[in-house]
Amino acid sequence: MKELKGCGMRSSVGFLSRRELTGQPLMKEEFQRRRLAGCTSLYKKDMLGHFGCVNAIEFSNNGGEWLVSGGDDRRVLLWHMEKAIHARSKPVKLKGEHLSNIFCLAFDSTNKKVFSGGNDEQVILHDVERRETLNVFLHIDAVYSLSVSPVNDNVFASSSDDGRVLIWDTREPPHGEPFCLASYPSAFHSVMFNPVEPRLLATANSKEGVGLWDIRKPRSSLLRYGGSMSLQSAMSVRFNSTGTQLLALRRRLPPVLYELHSRLPSFQFDNQGYFNSCTMKSCCFAGDKDQYILSGSDDFNLYMWKIPKDPEAGGPGRVVNGAFMVLKGHRSIVNQVRFNPHTYMICSSGVEKVIKVWSPYQQPDSLGDLEGRVEDKSRSLYTHEEYISLVLNSGSGLSHDYVSQSIQEDPRMMAFFDSLVRREIEGWSSDSDSDLSEEAIMQLHARGRRSTRATPTAPTTASAAGHHSHLEQWKANLFTADPPVPSTKSSCHSNSRLSCQMNVKHVHLALTLNIQCSAKVEYFTD
Repeated sequence: MKELKGCGMRSSVGFLSRRELTGQPLMKEEFQRRRLAGCTSLYKKDMLGHFGCVNAIEFSNNGGEWLVSGGDDRRVLLWHMEKAIHARSKPVKLKGEHLSNIFCLAFDSTNKKVFSGGNDEQVILHDVERRETLNVFLHIDAVYSLSVSPVNDNVFASSSDDGRVLIWDTREPPHGEPFCLASYPSAFHSVMFNPVEPRLLATANSKEGVGLWDIRKPRSSLLRYGGSMSLQSAMSVRFNSTGTQLLALRRRLPPVLYELHSRLPSFQFDNQGYFNSCTMKSCCFAGDKDQYILSGSDDFNLYMWKIPKDPEAGGPGRVVNGAFMVLKGHRSIVNQVRFNPHTYMICSSGVEKVIKVWSPYQQPDSLGDLEGRVEDKSRSLYTHEEYISLVLNSGSGLSHDYVSQSIQEDPRMMAFFDSLVRREIEGWSSDSDSDLSEEAIMQLHARGRRSTRATPTAPTTASAAGHHSHLEQWKANLFTADPPVPSTKSSCHSNSRLSCQMNVKHVHLALTLNIQCSAKVEYFTD
C-alpha cells in the first residue's frame, strides 16, 4: 500500500469499526478516501450463485445494502451484501423469470421494486419483499438498458435493439403505448436519467454515439457528444452523482469523460493492456466525489483511473495515460462494474459465472492484498482448435439450458469468448459467406470435410490502429501465460484432430453470428 504519512490505516479500521462513525459522515468519508488513495490493489472475493454469464449488476440505493444481478441463466438474484460476504446466506431468486438472457437491472429509489430487461423483449417489474412479479412491459426487440426517474418511481426509461428509447409509466396499462423519446435506425445500448435534472437523459447508440436528450423535446437530441467524431459506436453512458459530467464507453476507443454541456471530451483514459472490442461493457464513476472511473477490459482486468483536477492535464487530446489501479483476478472478459460509495466496495462480472467483490478492507476468505504483491496465476487463451474440440467432445453446441444448475466454470463458454479475443488480436476480417452454426461443426466433423485455414489480415479500423501497441502487449501477456487446464477433455483422436483444424475462420465466425449470449456479440461482428 502506498505510504500515507500520519495514517495508521490498519489500526484505524478496528477503531472506526468499534466507534461506529456512521453518525459522523465527514470523518468517515475522509477515512474512506485516504484508504482507497493509499492502495495499489484491493482484496477480492467471489460470490457464486449464477449458472451462466452475469450480464447485469446494480447496488441498491441509500447505502448499497443489497445487490441485484442477472444473466444468461434468466434469473434475477438478490444478494444481501453483508450476509453474502460472510457466507451467512445465499442469494434470493425473484419469482419472475425471463425467457432469455437478462441484460439490465434497476432499483427504484425505495429499493422495494426491481426492474429487469433482456433478450426476451420485455421488462419485468418485481416486488422485492414478496419476490412476486408486479407487471410486465412488452417491447418489440431486446432491451439493453433501464433507468428509473430520480423523482418519480413510477417512471422509467428503456433502450432497445429496435433503435428506440421509451419512457414508461407503471401506473398506465402495461400494454399501452409508451412515450417515445428517441428513434434511430440503430440500437440504443444505454440510457440514464440525469440524477439532478430529471428532464435530461443521456444515451449511447451503436452508430450515433453519445447524446443528450430533453424529455420535453422528443425525437431530436439536445447535444451530440464527440465533436467531429460524434458518430461513434457507443455502448455505455453514466452520469456522475451531481449530473455535471458524463462518462461513456465506445468500441475500440478509450473511456471518455464529458462535461454536461460540452461536445468535446474533457479527458480520455488509457492504459497499456486496456482494450474494449469483443463484448458489450458498462462503466461507472467511483469515489466519494466521483473522482475515479472504472471499466472492464477484454484482457480480463478491471481498470480504475483518477480524474485529473487540472482541466488542462493529459497533454494533447487530454488523454490520461496510466491507470490509478489495475485489478487482476477475473479469468475472462470483464463486462460489468459498479461502485458503492458508502462501503467503497466494487462489484464486477462478465463471462464468468462469478460476481467478484473488491474492497480496501479484508473480508472473510478474501484473497489478494492492498499492495499488489499477491498475483493470481494467469491462464492463456484457448486456441481455436481447443474450442472446436470442446464443442465436438460435448456432443452439442452452446445452449441456454441451465438444468444442470452448475456454478462451476464452463470451459466451452470461456473458450468461445477466448476465440473472440483471438480474432481481435489476430485482426481477422468477419467478411464471410458462412452460415455455419455449432450444429454445423458436428456435421462437418462427421463428414470430415477439409478446408484451408484463413490467412490473418491486419485490423482495418482506424481506431484499432491506435491500440496497436496495446494489442502487442496483450498478445505477449495472454499467449505466454500458463496453458489452460479445461475441466472437460480437450484432446481428440487422430481423425478428430483433422476436423478440429478445419476452416477455423468460418467456424469461428459462424459461432459468433449464431450464439446469443451475455456479451451480445452479434453487435460486434462488423
